[in-house]
Amino acid sequence: MFALFKYFIYFLIFLSFLLFYFLFTPLGQANIYDFLSYKLSQKADLNIKVISVQIEEYPQVRLVIKLENKAKLTLWGYADDALVDMNYTLTSNCLATEHCKIEDDIDIHGQVKGPYTRLVIDGSGTALDGTVHYNGIKYTDKVEDITIDLRQINSTKLFRLLGQTALIKGKANAHAHFSTMDETQKLGYFTYDVKDENFQGIPLQLHTKVNIKNDSHTFIADMNATGLKLHITKGKYNQTKKKASAFYVLDVKELSKFETLLGYKYRGAFYTMGEIFYDKSIKVQGLSKSFGGMTEFDFKDNQLNITLKDVYLEEIMHLFPFPPMIKAKAKGDIHYDFNKETLDVKTKLKEAKFVHSKLVDVIYQKSGANMLEETFNNATLDLTYHKQNILGNLKLANAHSHIYLTSAKINTTQSTINAYFDFQMQRQEFSGKVFGDLTSPDVNLNMQKLIRYQMDKQVDKMIGKHNRKMMESMPMAPVAKDVATDMGASFMKVFF
Repeated sequence: MFALFKYFIYFLIFLSFLLFYFLFTPLGQANIYDFLSYKLSQKADLNIKVISVQIEEYPQVRLVIKLENKAKLTLWGYADDALVDMNYTLTSNCLATEHCKIEDDIDIHGQVKGPYTRLVIDGSGTALDGTVHYNGIKYTDKVEDITIDLRQINSTKLFRLLGQTALIKGKANAHAHFSTMDETQKLGYFTYDVKDENFQGIPLQLHTKVNIKNDSHTFIADMNATGLKLHITKGKYNQTKKKASAFYVLDVKELSKFETLLGYKYRGAFYTMGEIFYDKSIKVQGLSKSFGGMTEFDFKDNQLNITLKDVYLEEIMHLFPFPPMIKAKAKGDIHYDFNKETLDVKTKLKEAKFVHSKLVDVIYQKSGANMLEETFNNATLDLTYHKQNILGNLKLANAHSHIYLTSAKINTTQSTINAYFDFQMQRQEFSGKVFGDLTSPDVNLNMQKLIRYQMDKQVDKMIGKHNRKMMESMPMAPVAKDVATDMGASFMKVFF
């Protein structure tokens, strides 16, 4: 019995020395801190290093740890084996995640209280160049009633923290609330508001709200600028499948105000509605009646396809800072390749009529033909656009008249045109060239063809069209006719 008591005394002495070593010597404290750091890092899945532990006045304790070698967390207050009631501070000059490293001054103060199976956590302070406040309840296997409020934060830093790029930059407010969250269940919502004073030179505001139920999200969004409204509704997103869809309405009062955003100074209003889809890439479908008739478009893989159905051509031309030459109802297709920056247009026109222009005046003065009186139902407009140059052909015809504008080249930077035309209308026939400034181009008429046509008409009156054809088939007749028309053309140019 005495021997057993002696061994027990030796064990107590050894245990006392062991406790003294771990609690009151620097080397012993370092060993226990390393052990605690290892266990805490395993449990939290973070790089945690225990700096100091003060338990001399237990159950009043003080703990200082370092998180991810950047942030310093200090806790002090009451803690026993059943519950805690502690204050804490979190400070850092950097935010570091698996996505990025952001220089940021963080200073947050808060409280942790309750039994370990139900901890109530609250905190507030500064982060992301703004203010933050949060609270929630942490259970053993879930969290409940989480509220996070971010005010006037840096949106660029927030999106970098999430591993994304902020398209709209500026001061942002975010609010999130989750009634429950665990490994299998998420139920809550968040809102996000940001104001960018210089989005491509335009002040812009964005508001969005997302409701979350496990992997299914629903959302709405509103984007507003002076003269622009984009409303997105009935948005759906499946987090597992990574697929999304939504309806949208876009209303632009004046396109010219958004030149820096669109890359070109379009003119006029534009209103459209449709659907947006996402499945590895974005697809946009829509309808518009902004140009009369119906415009349908489809965007996918940087390819834009537009279908025109009885659209007013002059309304489309008003988008561009060039005077329209004709008005008509257009039916056809437009394709734009965003990779190659190439536009292709193929349309059929009906009820096509010329509008007043210098070309109309010149042809009337030279020939007496009034182009404004003609209507063309057999007409086509084909063109391509690339690197500020438009190349195309306009062909207008009816039962007794035609005018073809071919090999047309328009430089949108210099606002110039260069094109050839062939004209047969109201018993006149000639050809020529249009060139110079788009707003007031020069017109050069080929008088030889006009005189030849007039000579044929006069001969037909005297001897008949059949006899004229026979005379033209005789040897040397074409040569004589060419000489006569050349002389007449030279003479006419003196006066015209």
